[in-house]
Amino acid sequence: MELYRLLQQQGFGSRKECRKLIEYGLVDLNGETEFDWRREVTPQAVHSLCVDGEPWPLVSDPCYLMLHKPANYETSHKPIHHPSVYTLLPWQLRNIGVSAVGRLDVDTTGLLLFTTDGQFVHALTSPKKDVPKLYRVTTKHPVTAELLARLREGVLLHDEQETLAADSAEQVAECVLDMAITQGKYHQVKRMVAAAGNRVEQLHRLAMGSVTLGELAEGQWRVLRTDELAALGF
Repeated sequence: MELYRLLQQQGFGSRKECRKLIEYGLVDLNGETEFDWRREVTPQAVHSLCVDGEPWPLVSDPCYLMLHKPANYETSHKPIHHPSVYTLLPWQLRNIGVSAVGRLDVDTTGLLLFTTDGQFVHALTSPKKDVPKLYRVTTKHPVTAELLARLREGVLLHDEQETLAADSAEQVAECVLDMAITQGKYHQVKRMVAAAGNRVEQLHRLAMGSVTLGELAEGQWRVLRTDELAALGF
C-alpha cells in the first residue's frame, strides 16, 4: 500500500492529512525521513515508524490490544460519572474505532481487551463460547474453605433461575482468592461472593482466556502478540 494509506490505517487522519504529514517531513520510516506519500510499503517491512517526533507501535488491521484498566474509569464511549477508558488510549486508536471486549465495572481494575474485529468480540464474550475470566478478589472477611466450596458448587443469585458456579476458586491470602468464571452476568463475581457469605472489597481481572495481564503497568496498553492471538484461535 502507499505510505499515506498506512498512516490512515493507523488512525493519523484523513487521506489529505496523512499526505501532508509526509510532505512536511514529519514521518520517519525505518529511521529515514520520508517525503513521498506515494511510496509503496508493506506493514511487515516497517520496523520503526515515527510521526511528528513520536514513535508509533504499528497496529494490525484489524487490531487487537490490551489495557491495564485503573479504578474509576468507565468502560463506555459516553461516560456519566467518571472518565472513559478510551481516554487512556492514543487518539489514533480512537480514530480507527477500537471497542472494548466486554466491560469492567468502574471500580474493577485489570485486563481489558480492545479490538476492531467484531468476530473477536463475539468469540470472547458470547455465553456459548465459555471463555474463562480470572479475577483476583479481595474480600471483607477472611476466606474460608466453606466459602470456596460454595463458590465452586454454585450459588443462586437473585433473579436467576439456575445456580452459578465458579470454574475455580483458590485462596491466595487471608482475605484474597483467585476465582474464574465463564459466564458474564451483571456484577457476577461480587454477587456470587455475597451469596456465599462474604463481600468483595476489590476486584482485579488477571486473565481472559489464555491472555494474561502480566507485568503491564496500570493505565498502559500494548498490542497483543501473535502467539497470544493464536492461542485464542485468531
